[in-house]
Amino acid sequence: MDFLLPVLLIAFMGFILYNSSRQRKRQAALIEAASVVGTEVMLGSGIYGTITAIDGDRVTLKSGSSTLVVAKGAIMRTVNVASAVPAASTDAKAAPKTVAKKTPAKPAVKKSEK
Repeated sequence: MDFLLPVLLIAFMGFILYNSSRQRKRQAALIEAASVVGTEVMLGSGIYGTITAIDGDRVTLKSGSSTLVVAKGAIMRTVNVASAVPAASTDAKAAPKTVAKKTPAKPAVKKSEK
C-alpha cells in the first residue's frame, strides 16, 4: 500500500509530459500548415514579417525594408490581420457612424441641512 502513491505520482507526471508534448506537436503542425506565401507571421524574437518564399526548412520574410531568411521553426505564430482591421460596412450608402461623446458625471451635491 505504501508504494501506491509514488506509482500514481509517476504515472500522473508521465501523462502530463505526454499530453504537453502532443499539444506542442499539434501547434507546430497548425503553424506549418498556415505558413504559406503572403501570411504575416511573428518570429520567436518578436520580429513581424510577411512570408515571401518557402524553401524546405527555410522561410524568406519581408519585414519593413529588410528581407530575412529564417528557419521554419522560428515562426511562433501567425498574425490575425482580420481582427486588426475593422470590418467595412456592406451598405455603400450608409453614413459614417458618429460616436457620442461621454460627458463626465457631475458630483453628487449634498443638500444642506436646515
